[in-house]
Amino acid sequence: MVQFVIPAAVVFLVTYFTLKKMLDDDFRRKKLELESKRSTDLTPMKLQAYERLTILLERIRLDNLVMRLADPNLSATEFKHRLSGNINEEFNHNVSQQIYISDQAWIMVKAAKEDALNIINHCYKDMSEFSKSTDLGKSILSEVIDRKNDLVAQAILFLKKEIDLVF
Repeated sequence: MVQFVIPAAVVFLVTYFTLKKMLDDDFRRKKLELESKRSTDLTPMKLQAYERLTILLERIRLDNLVMRLADPNLSATEFKHRLSGNINEEFNHNVSQQIYISDQAWIMVKAAKEDALNIINHCYKDMSEFSKSTDLGKSILSEVIDRKNDLVAQAILFLKKEIDLVF
């Protein structure tokens, strides 16, 4: 009986380990294929996120925004609300893109948005109740020209560098 059990056990163990190795190799191969496919599927979405956030930053750049939304018939208060509302609307429209970029890149985008709102509010504080949109626009453009630290430009540069690293 021992003469049958030992060879049967050896055959069983050899078969077991051979099948286990084959199944493990097949599992690893399928996992690599799935990761590769997922990466291929995500790449266009990541690229689109970088594109959309760059467009967002260009659209909230204050010199562009003031010129695009200029209306001499508005009061400074109405213009401030229009500018701030436009920035918030653009930002909220693109908030979902944060899942495709790094946390640091998203922090840069948010900082650029907040900086633009802060500049608008800072310039608005100096306006009288009779100020027109042109007065606020001139003040904002002057502030933008005088500033050495352009967070929108820094955020765009950061996105460009990050996309070079990622792709």
